[in-house]
Amino acid sequence: MRNPISDQARPQQREGARIGGIDAARALAIVGMLMVHVGPRDRTNVAEVLYNLPHGRASILFAFIAGIGMSLLSARRGQMNAARIRLVWMALVLLPLGLVLQTLDHGIAVILHHYAVFYLFGILVMALPMRLLGMFAAVASVCGPLAYFAIGAQWPDFVGRETVAVGDRPVEIVGGLLLSGPYPLLTWSAALLWGMWAGRLDLRSARSQVGLLMVGVALAASVAIIAAFALHILGEPEGLGDWRQLLSDAPHSQMPLWMVGSIGAASAVTGAMLIIADHWHRLSGPLVALGQLAFSFYVAHLVALHFLKDILRRETVGEAMVSVIVVTGMAGLFAVIWRRNFARGPLEALLVLPFDRARQGRQ
Repeated sequence: MRNPISDQARPQQREGARIGGIDAARALAIVGMLMVHVGPRDRTNVAEVLYNLPHGRASILFAFIAGIGMSLLSARRGQMNAARIRLVWMALVLLPLGLVLQTLDHGIAVILHHYAVFYLFGILVMALPMRLLGMFAAVASVCGPLAYFAIGAQWPDFVGRETVAVGDRPVEIVGGLLLSGPYPLLTWSAALLWGMWAGRLDLRSARSQVGLLMVGVALAASVAIIAAFALHILGEPEGLGDWRQLLSDAPHSQMPLWMVGSIGAASAVTGAMLIIADHWHRLSGPLVALGQLAFSFYVAHLVALHFLKDILRRETVGEAMVSVIVVTGMAGLFAVIWRRNFARGPLEALLVLPFDRARQGRQ
């Protein structure tokens, strides 16, 4: 039986056209991170379990979509070098910005400076054939977490959720971005690579969309069942170095089952949003607009939590959902109005500033 997402790589995406479902999926990733940042982390009842589903999955979806974006950026024939130059510029913008934003009092592990490393890594692999890219992604999904586990077992003080910021030593910044910290390239490269692989599919075809949804749901559900069953039989792991960690799908554990399950969830959400955006344009319109301003929204929510965390953060699911709905509604409305008047978001324009100016200079 043929794999439902084994479409051949499309020669190129329709020039100049965005894929609304990808923007909508990016918006859901941002909203999911907002939920994690303003709500309770407890899982003592059904409501809290459901509320915390984005924990450890929304940020993986964000990285998965980044991988898709890199493949779309380099999709046009003869544009590989231009795509690499653009990604270098984006990395140069995001690295210092993320390090600075980490110094704010919001209590969040900022992902932007990690994105800078993701983009630089993407430059190295974006020209790989689709089959080789998939093999690389599969190896990274297993070997990256295994290496992280081995490092944690040998040097437990080295790995953890501590993030880097402006003022840290260069060696600490490099180590935090590549090997430790909340989003180390060592493990998160898997999400990026699978996103790049998915970006090679014909994302406008129903077959690819349904395939991403079905395979993603199967992966996410299978991993959850395997982890729950294994840990029920063998018991919960007791600290770093306990081999039972390898069977955990706990959010941000960096372990293989969490990584594979979260990538599966990212694939499912992406497939679902591609289908919804294709069939229900008006329904998905605000999400599409918000996804096109995701960078601006992400930075804005960090600043808002720095100044208004006592207002936005809530201890119960009901109160947290009020914060999420209000903030998302305001952001969605702003995004729709902004996109009707401007081609790019406020901060998104910074990511393409030299290229837009060069294009204007040639006109």
